[in-house]
Amino acid sequence: PLFQVLFMLENAGDGGGALPGLNMSGAGAELVSAKFDLSLELVATPHGVYGGLNYSTDLFERGTVERMLGHLARVLEQVAADADVRLSQLELLGEAEREQVVEAWNLTDAGYPAGAPIHRLFEEQAERTPGAG
Repeated sequence: PLFQVLFMLENAGDGGGALPGLNMSGAGAELVSAKFDLSLELVATPHGVYGGLNYSTDLFERGTVERMLGHLARVLEQVAADADVRLSQLELLGEAEREQVVEAWNLTDAGYPAGAPIHRLFEEQAERTPGAG
């Protein structure tokens, strides 16, 4: 494919369209299949920004996509609060997610017998669990 990810931002202006007296509104249609691996389509209106995310369920789990949307929302909130913020200063992770990733998942302390060579430890593990592969 030429590209696999699409980001589209449309400016709907006053929502009236090109013809006088014509008003538009979304129908809330749900796509059955993804055209791209990941596509985020947003429409800016005087009442706010609305949109939807479509993704390939073969590639992404719902939780992953929801987490990515949360990261995007967090970045947008920071930019809205300070338009001059540097990209390197933006935080993707909220406090709970940062604690989980940095603290909980990083608890990798494990005892290691200092005098044993690595090949001996490997052999001992193989003897303890001969069917593991």
